[in-house]
Amino acid sequence: MNSMLYRFIDLFSASKSKYRDHVVPFPLDSQIIISPAAHGKIVGFYTSNSLYEREASRMEASARRLALPVDTVAVESAGSWVRNAALKPTFLLEMRKRHSGPLLYVDVDAVFHRDPWPVLATYNCDLAVYREEDRLISATILLQDTPETLRLLKTWKERCDENPEIWDQVVLQEILDEDRAGESPQYRVGELPVSFCWIFDRLSNAKTDAVYIEQLQASRQAKAHEKRGRNKMLERRRERIETIETILASSMNTTVSERPKL
Repeated sequence: MNSMLYRFIDLFSASKSKYRDHVVPFPLDSQIIISPAAHGKIVGFYTSNSLYEREASRMEASARRLALPVDTVAVESAGSWVRNAALKPTFLLEMRKRHSGPLLYVDVDAVFHRDPWPVLATYNCDLAVYREEDRLISATILLQDTPETLRLLKTWKERCDENPEIWDQVVLQEILDEDRAGESPQYRVGELPVSFCWIFDRLSNAKTDAVYIEQLQASRQAKAHEKRGRNKMLERRRERIETIETILASSMNTTVSERPKL
């Protein structure tokens, strides 16, 4: 490894801030472990002609490095960040019909540190989500190949179509909470650990032995114009991306024009 790569790897951790000791090192190629176990399909979507195209390229590269099958799809923007997020159940319903077996939905502004499937194979449920205290986070969702999962996706899509200005994860949480409170719940719901939805610089992250999926918070860049003056959160994101993309450089060779559109 040359000195330039070492400099990039150390860039984030050298930052003079309280986040210096919090960051989880992104694995080098020599530290990658390829699992011999069967995988499900990783799926994600992004809006065409937006910063999320680069996010998708990075996510795909991190998955390819682990020999993880991934299917990312470009969609046309619905006009706003919230409306675009509301397209998630429509996309997932299409993916659930297209692919058999378990699906792992991941927001494209994420990267994989390690193969998640050995852990996910232990889940006996229709879907699994991460909750931050009592708030559902839809950035990572395990979707099993069951009739109940298909029924849930249809309900989620219908409600998001009716209320496109409401955040998709708020709608999903309402559906699951209502179901759980009923006399005969329809859905078996598992809980993902924080290591599957790890925000790279969040000091309040619960302790974990290993990170599987790291979230890089592209919304900070999308909303950067709303904040005046120095944006330290955006600076940390840029530094972290520079470090990760230096490590992934040899894998980031897929052009966005080769990706399918929904």
